[in-house]
Amino acid sequence: MSKERIIQGIVSLLAFIGILYGRLVSFPDAISRVYGIPLNWGIHQLVSIVGPVDIWSVNLTYLAIDLVIWLLIVQVISTVVSRRQVKRV
Repeated sequence: MSKERIIQGIVSLLAFIGILYGRLVSFPDAISRVYGIPLNWGIHQLVSIVGPVDIWSVNLTYLAIDLVIWLLIVQVISTVVSRRQVKRV
């Protein structure tokens, strides 16, 4: 397995984690879990001022932009690594 493929696999794994990563956000009257890096494409509200709730808010535009950003990062890193290997040979 080439070094390029290993780096591409690692960056792809980071992209997968970045899209699905959920962090807990707590406000005085609400607790939510926010998904997505760099854009927050999903919000799962767990608690409101009234009590426990289960409300999802999904922004498909932000999800698509997140996917494009991460795929571009994977492509750029793969290109940089392959060009560096060509220069060394």
